[in-house]
This record gives sequence, structure tokens and C-alpha cells, in this order.
Amino acid sequence: MHSRTTGTETPRTSGFGDMSTLLTTETKLWRSFGVDLPLRLAAEILSFGSRRLQAQAEHVAALGRCGSPTETLKLQADFVMKTLTDYQREADTLSRDVVDVAVPGFGKAA
Repeated sequence: MHSRTTGTETPRTSGFGDMSTLLTTETKLWRSFGVDLPLRLAAEILSFGSRRLQAQAEHVAALGRCGSPTETLKLQADFVMKTLTDYQREADTLSRDVVDVAVPGFGKAA
């Protein structure tokens, strides 16, 4: 069977539909997961690390002002609880960032 084309037809791949649409979609996905998400996560992690280092420095300075072992233990316990809360919130933030990229608009009020 012989067929002629004029060169103006858009080639289609069996089962894939319009190849340009497929490539555009794949490019957007690659950019979202391969570029945007890692940069977003890196920026968030660096910001979080900065805040934690600042909190650690403030905590060490506060330890130097403690006047008793009881005061020191209370300060340490408070710091540990705050640290755990901060890490839990950061895990939630990073999870939301991943979901935002994977499913744009997910969880946003309509």
C-alpha cells in the first residue's frame, strides 16, 4: 500500500496521540520534578537549617545564664520539645511542597 503526504500533516504515533502534546507534557513533568521540586526543597531545607542553628545558638547562650541545675534541666527539656515540634512542622512543610508539585491545586480551597 502506497501513501503520499504533502508534508503538512502532523505525524501521529499509534496509541500516543499528538506527539507534540506528549512531549510538552513530559517536559513539564520533568521540569517540575527534576528542577523545580529539588530547588524548592533545597531552599526550604537550607532555611530550616538556618533557623535551627539560630535556635541552637540562642539555647547555648541561655544555658550560660542558668543559675541552677533545675533551671538548666527545664531549659533543656523545653528546647528538646520545641526542636521536636519544629522538625515535625518541617516534615509537614516538605510533604506539602512535594504534593503541590505532584498534584497542582491539591488541598487549595476552591
